[in-house]
Amino acid sequence: MIYFSYLYGNIRDRGIYDDGMKVKIIVVATGEKVDALIREGKGSEIPSLHENWYFDLAKQLKRIPNATGYILVTEETPDIIEGCMIFQLVEKIKPVMAYLEVAPHNKTYKKKHDYVAGCLIAYAYKLSIINGVGIYAGLLNFKVGEEKKEDEQKLVNLYKNKYKAFQLGDSPILEISEDAGEMLIRKYLGEL
Repeated sequence: MIYFSYLYGNIRDRGIYDDGMKVKIIVVATGEKVDALIREGKGSEIPSLHENWYFDLAKQLKRIPNATGYILVTEETPDIIEGCMIFQLVEKIKPVMAYLEVAPHNKTYKKKHDYVAGCLIAYAYKLSIINGVGIYAGLLNFKVGEEKKEDEQKLVNLYKNKYKAFQLGDSPILEISEDAGEMLIRKYLGEL
């Protein structure tokens, strides 16, 4: 618990900046790391089904209380969204990653960039440290939902293996807490 206090204080002191957070993502074709930025998305920037995204993130953001949409863009192409995440503070105390999606061009084996989801999940965890209240500080919950049960389980396993999320029972609800959160922040945000 002493270590978490250090991690918590270190992250809280740094905060979140209005101009966003600089990160690095990987160009799959070359393996090169490129500069990118996670920042709050303005209304029309949040992706929707009309742009071939799986979720209608723009619509969801409007209906979810206490939520903020974040986008990840590269510095080279700031008008092209590489990924989007909606962070919610349930009852203004409990951090939840309500939605996460990488851009259509970053999916499957033909994806253009890697590390997009990892950067957004790490950022959501950082937001959980900054915005979570009491026992919820540094605790990030999210739910996996897919039409087919086998697809849902594949996604749950991905989050558990790649991002060290903990599954709550047999439910599709996952949690990222201190150890996994520290790993994510170090690996994807380059902090600590």
